[in-house]
Amino acid sequence: MKNTAELLMLEGVVAECAECDGDRIFLPVDEHCGGGACEFCCTTCGAAVLIDPLLSYTGPSVATHVAV
Repeated sequence: MKNTAELLMLEGVVAECAECDGDRIFLPVDEHCGGGACEFCCTTCGAAVLIDPLLSYTGPSVATHVAV
């Protein structure tokens, strides 16, 4: 088994958790996910969700301020 820090860095993904109502760190439930969509578990509340870790997260767009 990998140490906790290594596990978080290599396999953890950030996603929206409906139970926690915010972005949380998720870890894969199965060690042999295969790189596709897998079941992940929220490290805060334990909720399980199906996540495709290959899809990139695009957060809210950032508004730029323009001087008039």
